[in-house]
Amino acid sequence: MSEENSGILVGEDENSVVIRIQGRGTYLNSHLLKEYLTYCLGQSCRDIQLDMVNCTYMDSTFLGMLASVGSKNLAHSLPPIKVMNPTDRIRGMLENLGITHLFEVVKGMAVEADLKPLPSQEPDKADKSREMLEAHEALVAVSKGNEAKFKDVIALLKEKVRKLDDK
Repeated sequence: MSEENSGILVGEDENSVVIRIQGRGTYLNSHLLKEYLTYCLGQSCRDIQLDMVNCTYMDSTFLGMLASVGSKNLAHSLPPIKVMNPTDRIRGMLENLGITHLFEVVKGMAVEADLKPLPSQEPDKADKSREMLEAHEALVAVSKGNEAKFKDVIALLKEKVRKLDDK
């Protein structure tokens, strides 16, 4: 995946971070956002805004990564990450998996920033599989209703990680 098609644009100033998701948020770019959000939270960024106005879809890995980061953020008593301008479809995805409460959802607020593509570097297969497993486990940890939805996926990912670790 190249810098031009990571689908994640970022802009920073001294008080806030704006992250715009362009198109689809999937397992292909979830690691980029996780790394960047982890960096931002480690820097104690006060205002983190995820602009979803151009986000058309999020898969379960991407949603699970958001759940994981959102949970850790709240556990450290940091201000909630703002999900800006989600479409009805995106809001429905957050609600369906029971993770909306981890964020402050804001609609209709214009986000202004000088945004640049977030450079990408693809993780190896083992790291990607562990990341996917962690994301799905985070969805179950946040909402027990997700257990039935993802138990088979989690079992398959655990087996995949085990096999990759045995190599």
